[in-house]
Amino acid sequence: MADLKFELGEIFWCRHCHNEAKHDNEKDVKLRHELDRSLVTEVVCALCSLRQPVGDHCCRCGVAFGAYACTLCPFYDDDVSKQAFHCADCGICRVGGRENFFHCDTCGSCYSTKLRGRHVCVERAMHQNCPVCFEYLFESVQPTAVLPCGHTIHSSCLKELERSDSVSVCACCPICKRSLQDNSATWRYLDSMAASHPLPEEYVGWQAEIFCNDCLSTCTVQYNLVGLKCGGCGSYNTRRLALVPAVTRRSGGQNQQEDSQGSMSQSNGTEIVRRSRDQAMHLEERWSSEEDRQLEAYRGSPEGSD
Repeated sequence: MADLKFELGEIFWCRHCHNEAKHDNEKDVKLRHELDRSLVTEVVCALCSLRQPVGDHCCRCGVAFGAYACTLCPFYDDDVSKQAFHCADCGICRVGGRENFFHCDTCGSCYSTKLRGRHVCVERAMHQNCPVCFEYLFESVQPTAVLPCGHTIHSSCLKELERSDSVSVCACCPICKRSLQDNSATWRYLDSMAASHPLPEEYVGWQAEIFCNDCLSTCTVQYNLVGLKCGGCGSYNTRRLALVPAVTRRSGGQNQQEDSQGSMSQSNGTEIVRRSRDQAMHLEERWSSEEDRQLEAYRGSPEGSD
């Protein structure tokens, strides 16, 4: 056994112990810091207390510092069931067995062999903070999940995100908003909801310009208060970019003709469009609470959990 790190006379069993004491529990913000493992040059034997250069055994008493010893990190561990191994490309030790992982040069980290050729590469995807808890993912000891879009997140944070009441149409990536799973059943349900909730007469013919978070396309679709369905992939995971009331298209030529006769100014046409948009926003707010309750009830159904 070896005490790995010491700082100004203080000895720590490992970098995690150091970081907990000097960063997580340090009250003085100016003194908070984390240990750079590459700067560790000496260790202290836990049996004979000899301070010595980093090695895999004690220079004096000969005791092995751990069943697994990495002098590059440095890292020592007696629990071989973790199957620790050192990745030269990552520059740190990983757990789980070398044969079960491969290093993705683009993403900049070790991934499960199950993801080889089956994940979307994102430049240095692991070299960022978790988008939920903001812990640095590359050196985190918590399990990490790779999303369909290629972004990364703690597995526990992903489960919390999927259970969150703040999820609207579907669970999606906190970074790019792409859907986390196949939502075909949800889209079919929303299709039926849209069909059973016809728009009031004054909103018929309205259009919306949308951006689809799933297929990354932009298109113009018929306006609907239940949701705005992508004309390309059929997803309702979309963002509204612009709303075009029918009165805008109808009044364009009419305003031009009436302005030439002096019967109606352009400002009047602008006021009509403004009032129409205000009416749409008011109607959306009135319907939103009821639609949210119905969607929440659907997510709890057997069909919605597929």
